[in-house]
Amino acid sequence: MTIIKLVFYIILFILSYFVVCNIVIYLYAQQNPVADADTMVVLGAKVIGTPARPHPTLQSRLDVAIIYLHQNPRTKVIVCGGQGRNESATEASVMADYLIKNGIDTSRIYIEDQSIRTAQQFVFANQILPLGKTIVVTSDFHLLRSIILAKRSGIHDVSGLPASLSNKDKRIALIREPLALLNSLLFDHPMDYVTTSAK
Repeated sequence: MTIIKLVFYIILFILSYFVVCNIVIYLYAQQNPVADADTMVVLGAKVIGTPARPHPTLQSRLDVAIIYLHQNPRTKVIVCGGQGRNESATEASVMADYLIKNGIDTSRIYIEDQSIRTAQQFVFANQILPLGKTIVVTSDFHLLRSIILAKRSGIHDVSGLPASLSNKDKRIALIREPLALLNSLLFDHPMDYVTTSAK
């Protein structure tokens, strides 16, 4: 096999991976969440400004979460996310404030403000209260990877509630998420954080 043929097959394999992976990610994001979940876990994303407010990506997650929570008043909600670089508050605190301002009672809201990676959020959330039947709220292109990580964290009764990304962010996600998914499949092991979080 010549070097040119080898390069051709490598490029073909990479392109095929991205195409197939994005199709699977898109189809997975079409699922409907189960009704009357015990717990909703809203995954964090960037907050902006001082005082901090949700970035549009995070706001879209919170908006779909609010609709579900109003329709399912028994469901508790855990908002996840620590304070990242160049953020003036923890993502979880900003998310909780947004939910409260939109009519969600404080007694239903739990804050997980230590995580800095998706792989940590489910483990840390599960230490706040038993999750039971769980719904994960995140962006549509991020949903497949999040559900995989939730199951690796020992949360098996789980479904997803996707929030739409902007068209600009979707174009970025077409490249980013297949790479992030591969990285998570190979290297993300959420249970490694159990001991860390318990210290």
